[in-house]
This record gives sequence, structure tokens and C-alpha cells, in this order.
Amino acid sequence: MSPRVTVLLAVHNGEPYIRRCVESVLGQTFADFELLIVDDASTDSTVATIKSLGDERIRILANETNLGQVPSLNRGLREACGEIVARIDADDWCLPERLERQVAVLDAEPRVGLVGTWMDVVGDDGRPLDRLTERLDSFAQFVYATLIMRVYVSHPSAVYRREPVLALGGYDEATGPAEDKDLWRRLALERWDARIVPEPLVVYRLHDRQLSQVQAAHQRDVDGRSQERFLAELAPDAPHRPLRLLLAADPGLWRERVDAEELLAGLELLLAGGQERLRLDPAEAAEVERLVAGRLLEAARSKPWRPLARALAAWGLERLPEAERRTASAAFARARATAPVADVLHRAARRAADAADAVPALRALERPAKRSRLARRVYGKLVGGR
Repeated sequence: MSPRVTVLLAVHNGEPYIRRCVESVLGQTFADFELLIVDDASTDSTVATIKSLGDERIRILANETNLGQVPSLNRGLREACGEIVARIDADDWCLPERLERQVAVLDAEPRVGLVGTWMDVVGDDGRPLDRLTERLDSFAQFVYATLIMRVYVSHPSAVYRREPVLALGGYDEATGPAEDKDLWRRLALERWDARIVPEPLVVYRLHDRQLSQVQAAHQRDVDGRSQERFLAELAPDAPHRPLRLLLAADPGLWRERVDAEELLAGLELLLAGGQERLRLDPAEAAEVERLVAGRLLEAARSKPWRPLARALAAWGLERLPEAERRTASAAFARARATAPVADVLHRAARRAADAADAVPALRALERPAKRSRLARRVYGKLVGGR
């Protein structure tokens, strides 16, 4: 009889982390699973370590050559036995109740196709750096998070239904290393909902290889193009790049030559198209619009002296409930009043950061703080369009 869940792990040269990862999966309280490991032509002792555990729930697929993470995941998807797939990476590990909690959500809500968890982020030495604690409690929240490029289901914590993902063609191999966010967008377009279990059930290990600036820049580029395809599905005639930058609160928006009237008209096209394409009921559509209005005010407060910011703020204020409108209007007024001082402080902070980078002792002190901030971005879906 086939297991209900396939825990899918793709790995290339996973020492020295692989043992802890695999043992954490084998120790789950939910027992009906297989651990499917796609070894992507490792040249170290990864496979030997896995085999030494001697557990019959482990199944290893060996790539003859190094294919990369996303093709390896797609191979695993095709050969998985479970109706549910749970992801994990070789340098991470999970708590014993992880699968039990996530499968319970899928069982309780048939239209939920994707479930994440809170995650603890640790350094290479195991010391705590951060905890990712976002929530997704409704389809409107999932849509909004997707629109603003904050898809909070982190890939190593993801559990999803296998058949809908296979129907979409699996992971798009052209979108790595943002393949997870691209897949979540395509699931949303099919009206599959998402949830997050509000417990830290996965531990994500942050290390230097994940902080490569070259890789991060490539990820932002790929992710941005995927997001623009998503926006085009909702509103083909809208200005997709400026809308992406706006909804992601990306500073790049202010470097664009953007006509405020055209941008806001495009936003209204996007909201109307989203309601139709995603089959939002009136309450869901109203909630998405309210959340987007708040987002525009957030973006406007970053450059409140700009004419575009004033137009964004006016649009957002008009669509907020009265109680929220008063608070948001006061916050925007304060931002306009303090903007010159804030701009000076920001510039001073940037100069201080540049100085720290030039001095080894300061650079050593700054590194943990940088990692703490970056931890929120890695697989936590906080990179967005930035």
C-alpha cells in the first residue's frame, strides 16, 4: 500500500548536515510516509550516510549527472508515491509534529492545496537568529500576499497536494531559485488556497552559500519576471512592471517614469481582473482591496514629498474604512512632516554601513545583524521585488 505522504529531499553534497535532516524526518509522529531522496550526483559521503541509517522508509533516486535542484525536485515529484508532498532541504530539519499538523490542515480544508509552518532560523553554528511567524488564514490573505510578493509559505516548510502540482507541470525549471514562489502563484491562479500552521515546526539553517549576492540578484530577477506573468494573468492590459514595484513597495518604483493616473488605473484593472480570474466573492474582493489600500499608503510614506506618493495616498485613503482612514491619514501627515529628517538619517546610516564594510573589526560585528535581517528573506518570501 502506498504511503500517504512523500517527504521530498533533493541533495548534492549534503555533508555535514544530512544526518540531522533525515533523522528529524524519520522521527515524525505521523507515520504514513516515505522519504524520497534525489541524490544529485553527490561526490561526498551523503549517500553513505543516508544508507547507514538503514530505514526502509527511505528511497534513494540517483542522478547520473548533476542536474540541479529544480530538475531533481521534478524527478522526485514524478516518482513520488504519496498523494501529499512535504519538502525539506538537506541543511534544515523539522520537529516531530510537523507532518501531523500540516496533514491535519489539508484533511480539514479540501480547497487548501498548500500548507507551511512558522520557521526558526539558525546560523551555521546552530545559534538562533530569527523566527518567521507570518499567517495565512483566508484566501483573500493568500491573494494579497501573492500580489505584494510576500508568499509566506517557505519552501523547506511546504506541504502540498501532489496531483494539482503535477497538473501544472511541476516546478518551472526556468524559475529557479524562485521556483517555489512561481509554483505558489500558479496554484493561486487555480484557486488553491494556502495556510500556515502557527507553530515553529521547521528549523532553517542559514549559511554563507545562501547569501551569495550574485545568486540573490538572479533570484530577484527571476522572481520579478514570474510575478509580472502572474499580474498579466489577472490584467493583461495593465502596466505590469510598475504595478509589481508598487505592490512590492520596491524602492525601484521611485526611479521609474510613472504617470500616477495611468498606474492607478492599471491597479483598478488588476483588482477587477483578480476578482474575476480568481473567482473572489464580494467579501474576499473587498478584503483584498482594503489590504491593497493599506499597502499603497505604506509605499507612499516612504517618499511622502513626491507627487506620486500623494496620489497613492489619496487612492488608498479613499478605500479604507473610516476608522482606519483617520489613523492612516495621520500617519501619512507625520511622514510628510518628518521626511527631511528621516532622509538625512537614512543617508547617514548608509554611510555608516559602508564604513563598517571597510573596517574588518566593524564588519565582524555587523555580520550577525546582517544575517538576522537576511534570514527573513531566505525562503521566507520577504525578498519580493527588492
